[in-house]
Amino acid sequence: MHFDPKTRILVVAAHPDDEILGCGGTLARAIRNGACVEVMFLSEGTSARFPLGEYDSQEYRTQAATRRKEAEEALKALGINEMSFCERLGCQFDTYPILSIVKDIENKMESYSPTMLFTHNPLEVNIDHRITYEAVEAACRPVHDWVPKEIYLFEVVCSGSWTFQSRFRPNVFVDISDVWEIKMKAWQCYKGEQKPYPFPRSQMGQETLARYRGISAGLEKAEAFCLVRKII
Repeated sequence: MHFDPKTRILVVAAHPDDEILGCGGTLARAIRNGACVEVMFLSEGTSARFPLGEYDSQEYRTQAATRRKEAEEALKALGINEMSFCERLGCQFDTYPILSIVKDIENKMESYSPTMLFTHNPLEVNIDHRITYEAVEAACRPVHDWVPKEIYLFEVVCSGSWTFQSRFRPNVFVDISDVWEIKMKAWQCYKGEQKPYPFPRSQMGQETLARYRGISAGLEKAEAFCLVRKII
């Protein structure tokens, strides 16, 4: 995985916060090396905390606006200014035609022309993560010149920690030891997503995963990915 000023990264994330959890350190490294990064969020990310169908309230609108502001602040902490937000309801991607998600991703790739793409893997509890993977897989059929030549799947601690049997099996490890504090600074922007350890998305939970992935590759801390396509 090489980053330089010619690198154009697109992150396709189901919800605001997935981008930091899955690849925040890697994005910090990429930006440090001059890469251009844009993040695409496929949903608002808060509706799952409300009774099903009850979203016409000031409380829902307030929480959705807060989550969006937190995402903007988190990405700014990494040095990312380019982002887009879709209005889908979280944890309900199975109620939308998958073609609509595929088209959104295709349109973004066509306008942005990424050289590298990061997205979810299909082995997680959260249904939106799985459907995001399927939509990216369909959108990245190698029939257009704007489809990126490198595609990586990331893991999201929590959703990926709670599956019964399936396990993420990474084959690429990025050293994030020297950008760990930047990742944590970005994560702290998501105040509503944090709970005390042993909750996986606590700071200690994330550090535990980073150290676990690091020892797989002889590193202090790492983010792990599955490379699913690289065209040379």
